[in-house]
Amino acid sequence: MQNNTMSLKKENQCIDDKKFAVINPCKMCQPMGAVQVLLGVKGAMPLIHGSQGCSTYMRFQLCRHFREPINVSSTSMSEGTVVYGGEGNLLKALNTIWKEYRPELIGVTSSCLTETIGDDMSLIIKKFKNSHPNEDLPPIVPISTPSYSGSHVDGYDKAVKSLVENLARPEEDNHKINVIPGIVSPADIMAIKDILKELGMESIFITDTSESLNSPLTDDVSFLPDEGTKVDEIRESANSIATISLSKHADSAGAFLQKKCGVKSISGPLPVGVRNTDQFIDYITKIKGIEVPESIQRDRGKMIDAIVDAHPYNYSRKVAIYGDPDVVTGLSRFVSELGMIPSIVCTGAESNRFVQDMENIAEENNISPVVLAGRDLYDLHQQVKCMDIELLIGNSYGARIAEAENIPILRMGFPVYDRLGAQRISILGYKAGIRMVDTITNMMLENYYDESGHEIMDFQ
Repeated sequence: MQNNTMSLKKENQCIDDKKFAVINPCKMCQPMGAVQVLLGVKGAMPLIHGSQGCSTYMRFQLCRHFREPINVSSTSMSEGTVVYGGEGNLLKALNTIWKEYRPELIGVTSSCLTETIGDDMSLIIKKFKNSHPNEDLPPIVPISTPSYSGSHVDGYDKAVKSLVENLARPEEDNHKINVIPGIVSPADIMAIKDILKELGMESIFITDTSESLNSPLTDDVSFLPDEGTKVDEIRESANSIATISLSKHADSAGAFLQKKCGVKSISGPLPVGVRNTDQFIDYITKIKGIEVPESIQRDRGKMIDAIVDAHPYNYSRKVAIYGDPDVVTGLSRFVSELGMIPSIVCTGAESNRFVQDMENIAEENNISPVVLAGRDLYDLHQQVKCMDIELLIGNSYGARIAEAENIPILRMGFPVYDRLGAQRISILGYKAGIRMVDTITNMMLENYYDESGHEIMDFQ
């Protein structure tokens, strides 16, 4: 296609034909996403059926990103249990968690180790329940998350689906909507909750980390999330009007509720920028049968005004974006609205949806981005070296690329460990969009303009 719209570049000569290894991956393992889901359930305890190192890695990554105490249990598999099976370890772990913590839900996620040896978690959980016939046990939800395939986004999707499969029970209509937020920050979940409140829409978030991973400092010490979605709310999700999955890669639970319970399923896009947020607002107003409130219309107008004000500084700036697929596509459309060019987009997930979304964005904006799906940050770096990229957007793992190539980086996504306040970074909705416009534009001014506001030209 050499006419009005340039073709999408899926491969480029700048990238080595590297097939022997993954260098600096642009994704994490499935249990990481599953654990984040469980931490959004009030009173839930995540239990990883695997080695001690698995849970230690989860706690380490989550603690340094959210700056909150994180508890993740482990069945502590060893060499012997790998040979003879981990049934005994899982039974003992379940008994200890139940006796010591009295959780409202236990989410048992598998790992590469237990998936490889073939432990049947559902059968082991059934044995545990049968051995405690007279006790009021909490729901125990098995979640298959083999670490050797997929990514943390897949683990998130599987965990949400497992929760509704095991807990959702059809009863009477509740006139609410279910919201599956995907892997976004606590501040983003709060932003969506605020929008729904303005629209007068009651909701059930599956799940809600807005308080559990951004909690106030108090004298109380709790080993379980004291805020989040209640187990009964997840049961009630089968009676809602619709399910909105903000992430197209986390909509399996919505599809399940539509098939089994007749709850309408709506999938994506992540409400980043003007167009995507418009679409989200449109979904809600049509479901509720209302007009868009003036307060939301004013927020939209302020965002457009900010974009117009910033346009001279952002126009034609080349951006490289990496991270989770829905975040990357959402930000790609957003920076395009600013007049910038998403020149390179990279995600560790092998996703046809991601490629299709980028094709649509490329056609809408008459651009030709290099699309790296299922690739790593080494591939991204090789591509950045060949192009005049002026801004990087992504998590902290890209900071080395930014330093090596002397490019400013806007940190967001997961994980952000070398800056404070990752849990308060918000990109969803019009209000967050205004702050994003200011942040990006000020980065352009700081790096490419002098004190008097004149563009610094490179004549070398």
